[in-house]
Amino acid sequence: MGNTVRPLASSVHRAEFPLTEQPKLRFAVGMFNSWAQLCDALRDLRARGLVLDGFNCLALERVFVGKAIIASDQKPIAVEVLPFPESPESMACTSGPLADCLMERLSSGAQSLKDALGHWLIPRRAAYFHDAVEAGKILFWIRVVHADQERRAYQSLLVCSSNSVGVHDLMPLRER
Repeated sequence: MGNTVRPLASSVHRAEFPLTEQPKLRFAVGMFNSWAQLCDALRDLRARGLVLDGFNCLALERVFVGKAIIASDQKPIAVEVLPFPESPESMACTSGPLADCLMERLSSGAQSLKDALGHWLIPRRAAYFHDAVEAGKILFWIRVVHADQERRAYQSLLVCSSNSVGVHDLMPLRER
């Protein structure tokens, strides 16, 4: 999908300054203290009619030990290790769009999860996610494509997660 160009506003006389709309990935994000709590959220998301084919779990690598994440097609999802240089422990993320974005930032020189996420998020939010992962929490990122999916994901995560819920956009480098 190519970029689309739209004028800033009809009242602006300088049409030579277009606003470019970039392709993006939109995620609803919740935080969980345990895999059991995350499993409850997955059940709730399914009950709300969401197809769970676009999600990522982000946590310390050791949090994934002994766990198998199974996709909707019943196949195991690979876990990508994210060895950020400034992190005392390796982090990991289930394969998918979030892992791809974080790996791109890591290969571009990001020194920490905070640094990688700070490419897209405000510094306070990037630090919040970084600190949560380092504290042993599981961040669940579910891809949402339209407003109804976003609303249902947000409702479920508000009910099931252990902390605040947010919606965030990421733009993969390869699509820029």
